[in-house]
Amino acid sequence: MGNRVWLFIGFILINLQVFGQDIPAKPNGFVLDQAGLLQANEIQQLEQKMRGYADSTSTQFAIVLVPTTGGSDPYDYAMAIGKTWGVGQKGKNNGVVILVSMDNRKIRIVTGRGIEDVLPDATCKRIINRIIKPNFKRGAYFAGLDEATTEMMQRASGQFQSDGSVDSEGIPVVFIIVLIFIIISIINAYRNRNGGSGPGSRGGGMFFPPVFFGGGGFDRGGSSGGGGFDFGGFGGGDFGGGGAGGDF
Repeated sequence: MGNRVWLFIGFILINLQVFGQDIPAKPNGFVLDQAGLLQANEIQQLEQKMRGYADSTSTQFAIVLVPTTGGSDPYDYAMAIGKTWGVGQKGKNNGVVILVSMDNRKIRIVTGRGIEDVLPDATCKRIINRIIKPNFKRGAYFAGLDEATTEMMQRASGQFQSDGSVDSEGIPVVFIIVLIFIIISIINAYRNRNGGSGPGSRGGGMFFPPVFFGGGGFDRGGSSGGGGFDFGGFGGGDFGGGGAGGDF
């Protein structure tokens, strides 16, 4: 029996070591910049922004900038940080971790279970590709993080207004379908106007299928708040695997 107990203890210790390997200690704030990418005033601005948002919504963001993940997969590393630190509120699981690893130039966003509906994987991927990556490539680390957290906060609060731009990774299928219907409608209207009325022709206006308009396309989200200067610690949130990644 004694040997089994020691084997069990050894198994637990090994797993704890793997899970917590090179994971930074929980900071006294929302930003940990071990890579030295931000100025002191930039860290202060991000801290104030995220404190205010956490105070007003309970949703917590953690920005972690490290020189290396020590050989660990960046996604697993970010997930371990979220779980170990308990980013987000217990029961709500509304935490977000933004990880930047400089040695392999990786970006990872992981989201708690309670916020995946407003920050799904595809949205996190677009934020990385459209905002974080372009800024990071020109060395504008603060701008990338500031703009990205602003959009995520807006989406999480339901007040995000899309600029209507098309994702650089490709044209959405819905947009292509709508465009095809518009072209067909224009052709039919032209034929009806100039070619008489064949069987079944009705002439006149274009057909816009209502299923493709209104209600859904883009998330909408809200502004970040201010206030709150004392970090009360993360709330014990959990993570379930949501998020996205990219390189820069």
